[in-house]
Amino acid sequence: MTLGVASVAEIAERVVRDYLGVVPGERFVIVVDDRTDVEIPAELARATRALGGDPVVVTIAPRTRSGSEPPAPAAAAMAAADVVLCAASTSLYHTTAKAAAQRAGARGVFNAPYRADAWRNGAMTADFFEIRRRAERLAELWRRTREVRITSPAGTDLRATVTGREPMAWLTGICRNAGEVSAFPGGEVSLPPVEGTSEGIVVWERVASDLGALEEPVRITVRGGRAVAIAGGPSALRLRAIVDSVVDADNIGEIGIGLNPAARIGDEITEAKKAFGTVHVALGDSANEYGGLVECDVHLDGLVMEPTIEFDGVAVVVGGRHVYDIAP
Repeated sequence: MTLGVASVAEIAERVVRDYLGVVPGERFVIVVDDRTDVEIPAELARATRALGGDPVVVTIAPRTRSGSEPPAPAAAAMAAADVVLCAASTSLYHTTAKAAAQRAGARGVFNAPYRADAWRNGAMTADFFEIRRRAERLAELWRRTREVRITSPAGTDLRATVTGREPMAWLTGICRNAGEVSAFPGGEVSLPPVEGTSEGIVVWERVASDLGALEEPVRITVRGGRAVAIAGGPSALRLRAIVDSVVDADNIGEIGIGLNPAARIGDEITEAKKAFGTVHVALGDSANEYGGLVECDVHLDGLVMEPTIEFDGVAVVVGGRHVYDIAP
């Protein structure tokens, strides 16, 4: 079920009550930055108080890049919380602060939309429980897979070994137990490929982390698990500047499959990468309790449209259409 159009208050109530399961007395830390629409933390705090929880809003300065660490006081608040929700303009999911909070037993969402429109419309209005049923089935298939291949009409042709890597994000934003973490909007299954095994071409289309809407597709040549060449107009130049300046930013750190039928593809990757029938491939960090071994100061997702995805040679997605059975 999707609401289609909702108020921030309605979605905040659903998030706090149903997806995060806040109970009386729990400490709920809401991390935002100066770009976050004020309605979001206000409604989350209101919904938390209504359930007897104890909300604290922490406002930080915007980080330079997705994956950059929050200030130490914010990280400490996250680690001391029972429940965390981060709705800053850059993702705090792939950070040491998130990993420390998770190890301390905090549960919650470490990357959520920071614009109120993204809470009222699109992917945040979808039923994350419904999406989770498909996500669990896809995660089950991925656990048995040795090699993934992704191709697309724009030129993506990437192979990667995933043996032993646990699928992540299949919680689809439903985090009700200690240490469970996810991202909003719910709607993906992802994992870090085995380091050094990714080979081929990735073509980012439409939108990417920290780059926004792309002027033209960005073509990334991958050898030995690393981006060795980046081409494609002004966005490619900006991406090359990041990769050249941040150690290990060239690492292929994630492959994620979007599952949210209400997600819109616009200028924000947070929602776009959840769109049903898409894939996103990330550069940079794959560690910090995500399952990989590369710790990096950035994590940058880029969208792949109309992908065909094969698990050990068997198609699970064809031209953006999911073809596996979701029955248990």
